[in-house]
Amino acid sequence: MFFNWWTRSIIDRYLIKEFLGPFLFSLGGFIIIGLVDLIFALVDLFVNSGVSLGVISRLLLYKIPAIMVMFLPMSAIFATMLLLVRMAKDNELTIIRTSGVQVFRVIIPIALLGFSVALFSWGVNEYVTPWANRVSDHLIRSAIKKKPPPKIVDNVFFKESGNRFLYIENVNIKSGEMNNLLLFEKNADPFPRLITAKKAMWDEKNWFLHNGFIHEINPSGDIKYISHFETTTIHLVRDLHSFYSRHKTPKQMDSNELKTKINTLDKGGINTTALEVEYHLKKSLPAACFIFCLMGITFCITFVRSGKDWWGVIWAIVTVVLLVGFYFFLMATFRAIGKKGVIDPFLSAWIPNLIYFFPCTGILLHDGFKR
Repeated sequence: MFFNWWTRSIIDRYLIKEFLGPFLFSLGGFIIIGLVDLIFALVDLFVNSGVSLGVISRLLLYKIPAIMVMFLPMSAIFATMLLLVRMAKDNELTIIRTSGVQVFRVIIPIALLGFSVALFSWGVNEYVTPWANRVSDHLIRSAIKKKPPPKIVDNVFFKESGNRFLYIENVNIKSGEMNNLLLFEKNADPFPRLITAKKAMWDEKNWFLHNGFIHEINPSGDIKYISHFETTTIHLVRDLHSFYSRHKTPKQMDSNELKTKINTLDKGGINTTALEVEYHLKKSLPAACFIFCLMGITFCITFVRSGKDWWGVIWAIVTVVLLVGFYFFLMATFRAIGKKGVIDPFLSAWIPNLIYFFPCTGILLHDGFKR
């Protein structure tokens, strides 16, 4: 009995070791691929908004948890298939079977590894990703507030929101301070109202003017009156939602926060179907790591019969790639249907997982004990 326990312990440690290497390697590669698209948007911030390279680097770092959660299922299935294909190629599965150990004994540790990846994904998605999204949101908002509007250059007139026209003599890019501002505000009167200021600062919603004058002009073109101010604020509308949002999105909330928001809105009679779908997706998406792992085991066990069965390897890889693509198609479809209210939000989030779970489990239970 001790020998059997020791043998099984060796097998478990071996499988864990051989799984973790490809898993971490593929996850790192997927994260780099996921960051490429984000880099284009951040480079635009660096060039056009004057955001420092240090801030850009920190933003990339804070976006890694969200990207990692998205690619953990693919890393799990990649590691699973690479492990089983290599074991078949080196005839390790054959040796294990001839030693009296069922293939099912190899399947269980790999499935548990997939389940562990799912738990890890859930933890990152529940606690790390919302925090990282909030920090990156605050970081980009703070960085933008310290900079003048992107289209401002020295000694050039430009049009602001509404019927406002601005002239800035000098812009300090580092501090975001603008010197000698002249503002024309067109209205129903023949002549515009003129505002001058020695200094000005800008954030995404307001101009803050310091040490200036307001000139009102009557219909005949004479100055009606002049009013001096030390500090005044001019509200404007500027769309910066491509960079950040002031209100927390579902991705910036953990499950408890999202559930509280759903309950609050529901009491007020507001439709919360879309939020409920996002709430259930916070659990169903991490579970895809386990589902993908089962799928990789199923098709490797089914198609790869020996170390020389290369057609089996090809069929397994092609089938799994197609099924992975179809899974995300199902996820997007049922997510949209659930948000529309056609089916229950819980079902819309979990149906794709269930569609894959039952067939894979059935095949594994049949072949695992048989072989």
